[in-house]
Amino acid sequence: MNPKATAGQGNTPQMRQLRLQETIYPFGVGAIVDIKSESFIGMDTATWNEKTCEPLSCPPLERALGVLQLRRPPTAGEFSRNPSFALPYRRFPKWRFCQDCTLMSDRVHHKNGASTNNCSRCSGPMVPMRFIAVCKAGGHIQDVDWRRWSHFQSSNDEQHQCRDFEHLELRTTPGAGEGLRSLRVICRSCDSARNLGSLGRETSLAEEGYKCWGRQPWEPQDTTKECTSELRVVQRGSTSVYQAETASAIDIPEVESATQALRNSVLQNDMFKGVFGQQQGPLFDLAVPLIATQTGAPEHMVRRLLTTDPASDTSHLQSTLHSGEWAAFDRVLAGDADVTNPDFDVHPSDYPREPGVLPALAGLVSDVGLVRRLREVRALRGFRRYEQEDFTRVDLGSIDGLKWYPAIEQFGEGIFLRFDEEALRTWEAEPSVQRRTRHWIDRGAKLANRRVVISDLHPRYVLLHTLAHLLMRRLEFQSGYSASSLSERIYASNDGPDPQGGLLIYTSSGDAQGTLGGLVRLGEARYFSRLLLGAVEDADRCSNNPVCAESRGQGMNSLNLAACHACSLTSETSCERNNIYLDRKLLVGDESVPGFFRTVLMDARASI
Repeated sequence: MNPKATAGQGNTPQMRQLRLQETIYPFGVGAIVDIKSESFIGMDTATWNEKTCEPLSCPPLERALGVLQLRRPPTAGEFSRNPSFALPYRRFPKWRFCQDCTLMSDRVHHKNGASTNNCSRCSGPMVPMRFIAVCKAGGHIQDVDWRRWSHFQSSNDEQHQCRDFEHLELRTTPGAGEGLRSLRVICRSCDSARNLGSLGRETSLAEEGYKCWGRQPWEPQDTTKECTSELRVVQRGSTSVYQAETASAIDIPEVESATQALRNSVLQNDMFKGVFGQQQGPLFDLAVPLIATQTGAPEHMVRRLLTTDPASDTSHLQSTLHSGEWAAFDRVLAGDADVTNPDFDVHPSDYPREPGVLPALAGLVSDVGLVRRLREVRALRGFRRYEQEDFTRVDLGSIDGLKWYPAIEQFGEGIFLRFDEEALRTWEAEPSVQRRTRHWIDRGAKLANRRVVISDLHPRYVLLHTLAHLLMRRLEFQSGYSASSLSERIYASNDGPDPQGGLLIYTSSGDAQGTLGGLVRLGEARYFSRLLLGAVEDADRCSNNPVCAESRGQGMNSLNLAACHACSLTSETSCERNNIYLDRKLLVGDESVPGFFRTVLMDARASI
């Protein structure tokens, strides 16, 4: 059963087909999806038929998101034509051009009562225009007004006063090369013409006085809202057009970690409630140590909770979910069978008890858990466009308040690694490790886009994140799963009474591949020690060395050090941090910084 999408304009909706998980990411609310030669955009949840969206239970995620319910997108049979069981999508961009006769049009041609993707003049195939307009910071998106744009540089009054938009054509200028200047929009009514060269500048629309309409393409035309953000011209397929804001949780038995209990006691403190939301100052500085004394929480935790909004802070949301999951894994590996259930089936591996495991390796990775089955629930909260800071909610901010999020469930398997806490703390305390970590802290302080920054970054996060990437690259060839179907969860925190130091690699495409056993098998000692040693070996070399190894900042916003596509980066869908906060040197070290696995690497090479 796959979700259907109602697409097009007119009284007779046309059905298209998407995979279930695609309706959350990457083609959820507000996203542009290309189906064959057509282009559509997902409409907000207020337009969905809520009666066909079945409830989906995941108490930890519901509680963390602060909603009453999660609901699964509606699914329909392969030959269903009932729009009640379909998700609404609107054709976008409206403007298209004919590949045969070059006619441009923002109208849909109908034949026998149904909309078609054919030209009204020659019945040739219509193709969506490549360029669209995106609001710089407000999250809005709209068509380029091609009629106005094509007449903007008119040479006479007749062209300037032309209001004809039914005779525009997109033509190629012979001998003008293959760039945007070779494409021209021509008005056959007044002979006005303009090439697309200026669209190479993203500020071209703002320079010519175009204003944001303050709405999404599917909203009524009379709902124009005031928006002062500038328009930017972008290509329809650009990654800046849409970034989904999702949250996921592993469905575990109700387990509250000691850190979460401590955090909750701070949030319920009367003095905390009185100071929260106020500007920092003498009263703020006085309240922090008093709250810490009353609750037993460290002052840095109190200060962070006072200065962040739990409802909108993604890092806080992720930390809350990971805290409960870590507590569940910790209790399972300690032998507590009450924590498991049919959808959270975890058993300790025979690592490191089996002979043949290097003592140095057993001293760093203390436990391995075989996750034979897990259930992950992923919810779509909203989306961002371009440089938007606060995300646009999936219901576009309804005044009634959002009571549910669209979500999907996926079943899979995985390997969980728990590291020795004393070894992590000893390594983190090294001054050179602390100095190297300053790179990310200093870079984060300079970024305007604060949502990509980890505010309480510890060296262990970069270490575990990089190792997870190297393991996923190895597992792709040994587990039977593709790279894009593997995902990571990093548990890295030294705050509170139960510090976290571990990682989970699991399958995330359960609707297609399910639990095949190939990943769990590799967590057994006879396979795992070789797998982990191979990942550490991979950390010591890269085909882009010495450029990669000596990098002082690469990747998005220079938030990677010794990490590039040739050695450490994985599929975007696999990484929880969009392929940033990576550094191979923290694993293997060099003359300037001690690597966490340096002794393991030396012992392994000495035994050959």
